Amino acid sequence: MNDLKELDWEATVALNDWGNDTVDLFFNIVTHKLYSIPFYLVLLFFFYKKLGWKNTLISVVTIAILIAASDQIANLFKDGFERLRPFREPALEGVISKVGRSGGTFGFYSAHSSSAIGLATFVGLLLWKSQRVLCIITVIWAILVAYSRVYLGLHYLGDILMGAVMGILLGIICFKLFAFAKAKYGSTSIQ
Repeated sequence: MNDLKELDWEATVALNDWGNDTVDLFFNIVTHKLYSIPFYLVLLFFFYKKLGWKNTLISVVTIAILIAASDQIANLFKDGFERLRPFREPALEGVISKVGRSGGTFGFYSAHSSSAIGLATFVGLLLWKSQRVLCIITVIWAILVAYSRVYLGLHYLGDILMGAVMGILLGIICFKLFAFAKAKYGSTSIQ
């Protein structure tokens, strides 16, 4: 177990804060949820274009459930594992740069990573046949969000990988929930 912990620490140190002020600013913007609103509006447009208003509303409710579940499950893990964030770990003091402006005491696992990867999974399952470029852009965005957490010193690489696994699972579950709700309450005509 110590070997895995050391490997995680070494990978995190290697991926943390290698850039300059411009790169720091970029990753602070990428990680902040409010700056993603224009991207979310683009996704909403493509949902509406493919699904119509009723099914788009169902997708938005499903995504809200995905994000809420992602955040709350990550909080349960953080409280249960109590793994210090890299910038709070005494053994990494002076080695890890905290570039980010946020971060509680504990960080296992990354809710940002889980939510972003979960959304990318949901979007991919929903739009892959009609909007492949948008799906690829969404995956790239999710990877940047997840990586930003390591770059900013807020999470270990292991936190990100666990968040990604949870995000994929939640994305699949929520897509199935969306399909069920759409069949029961939604419109049958899809563009």
